[in-house]
Amino acid sequence: MNAKRTSTDTPPPGGSASGEKAGAAPALDPLLASAMTGGAVPSPRVKELLLARVRADKARAEGRTPEGWRFDSVHDAGGWLTGPFPGLRFKTLSIDDKLDLALVLVEMKPGAKFPDHPHELGGDEGIVLSGDVITGGRLLKAGDYYWAAEGTQHMDT
Repeated sequence: MNAKRTSTDTPPPGGSASGEKAGAAPALDPLLASAMTGGAVPSPRVKELLLARVRADKARAEGRTPEGWRFDSVHDAGGWLTGPFPGLRFKTLSIDDKLDLALVLVEMKPGAKFPDHPHELGGDEGIVLSGDVITGGRLLKAGDYYWAAEGTQHMDT
């Protein structure tokens, strides 16, 4: 008997609706699997997006970077610097000399403090990616953002 699977079907034992085995890498990209549900042929736009994703995955796997682009990640081991403050490490992502602006990842171990300091030559801003931190007298949690104008005092208490 031939039966079509629908998105509401229960995956077969030891696998999934896309035919993958438990613990195995997905056989199809979810976008591709969605486009093919019910045997539908993807629209030209969906096909274009799928092919772009395949090319991008291949370029990433081969370590190719387009001209004028740079990629980095908090997960890449390279580029991290430690000190001068205990429990902190830094990774500079970019520096814009014209704007006198730097984008830096800062990782703080639990209990670490960034020394209080004035923002004399410009403001300061940040996004908490994980954990929490007290800055400007306020508790910030993952997903929170702060901005401190030039002339303010950075304080972590």
